[in-house]
Amino acid sequence: MSDGSGEIIIKGGSCELYFDHNIFEPVDGDPKRHKGTLNIKQITISGDQEFEDHDTGEHSDKFTGTIKIICR
Repeated sequence: MSDGSGEIIIKGGSCELYFDHNIFEPVDGDPKRHKGTLNIKQITISGDQEFEDHDTGEHSDKFTGTIKIICR
């Protein structure tokens, strides 16, 4: 569960997303799209035996790439 600091938690399996709706508000009233003013600073991957636990460390400025998650 998000602690309200602006973090987004993505859990595998059935793909659960957790985030603070007060920080990431709906865009143009679209409940499927949310946006906040915070910058991505760190990405961690953990809890899966096939993917080694990984922490990117904190970015010196802000992450500007794309994180794509494919669900089949």
